[in-house]
Amino acid sequence: MNAIRSLAAAGAVLALLGFFLPWVAYARATFSGFEMAQAIGPALAEVKAGGLKGFNLALHAVPVLAVVGLAFSALGWRQRAEEGSQRAAGWALAATIAGLAIVALFIGSAVLSGTPGTQFAPGTIRTDLAVKATAGKTLNAGDYAGLGVGVWLSLLGFAAAALGSALSLRAAGALAPDPAARARTAWRTHDYVLLAVLAVVFGALYWWWLQPYLAIAPLMAQVGQELLFGVWFVGGLLGGYIIRRPGAAFLGETLAAFAEVLLGAPAGPILVVTGIMQALGPELVFAAGGYRHWGWRTMLLAGAAAGLVALPWNWFRLGYFALDPGLLVGLLAVRLLSGAAAGVIAKLLGDLLAQTGALNYYALGRERMREV
Repeated sequence: MNAIRSLAAAGAVLALLGFFLPWVAYARATFSGFEMAQAIGPALAEVKAGGLKGFNLALHAVPVLAVVGLAFSALGWRQRAEEGSQRAAGWALAATIAGLAIVALFIGSAVLSGTPGTQFAPGTIRTDLAVKATAGKTLNAGDYAGLGVGVWLSLLGFAAAALGSALSLRAAGALAPDPAARARTAWRTHDYVLLAVLAVVFGALYWWWLQPYLAIAPLMAQVGQELLFGVWFVGGLLGGYIIRRPGAAFLGETLAAFAEVLLGAPAGPILVVTGIMQALGPELVFAAGGYRHWGWRTMLLAGAAAGLVALPWNWFRLGYFALDPGLLVGLLAVRLLSGAAAGVIAKLLGDLLAQTGALNYYALGRERMREV
């Protein structure tokens, strides 16, 4: 257990150190993550929306997330209770995965092919070559030369920290002295089978749902799209609600996103990162309750958290920063409502399936049998 926590802490430290080493080189200048965040900020200060607006804020989030991950990893050392240790590991996992997503997007916008664009449209994917072309032009640094060692160290560090935190989350329950606590966290073969089935079903649903999502834009613009956004949260929420073990909601949503990519989703592999960000919110809510509370309030909060935690990723990835701040606040309210509705839908679906007896071998089904 101590070795796992050490891995999480060491990874967070490595991610933090990497931020101050070279991240990207251009013909006339080389920047660490910190230097690029500092240099590009003034250049974007006068930009109201679009382009790279918010790029510096995303970069500044990297060291913050590394420190948060390190802090909660350290807190896990001091927590003796199984529930407290799980909470600390859950928050460390969320911070390090968010950091990993930002670093991965930075690398992707430097090495993946695409068409550079400076005008982002919400709902479309337009971060192509942001580092390779647009950032260098904004900084007047010349042509792109390559990525530095620092960005790769940060990527490796966040990956190691996320792995260590995930293993700590699982081990916290497995090592609990209470047999009931161990039973709540021990995964079984049919749990994984159910997640695989849910991934395929919801991956297909998510892939199909893109058409109604895009079709409503001419009628209700971005507000209507945000109202439909919660559908993409249901898979993870349902997986967590049925299986009720650490990581179930996270794996359910992430695997559904992976299945969606395999089915030919237009967004491509980056959609897996989107799934990860949408999975973090519910997992954190379930972890905060020690994976013991599954009522309407918990599911409402978990659904709303899915939308809230994923919003910064959408803000950066989908160009939401191109919107007027007042409209963005309104969209956030709509998204929270949509996410809460997704939590309700997941609970209703789970309860209906449990009534058929199909879930008697899962935590939800066993709870229902005890109530009867």
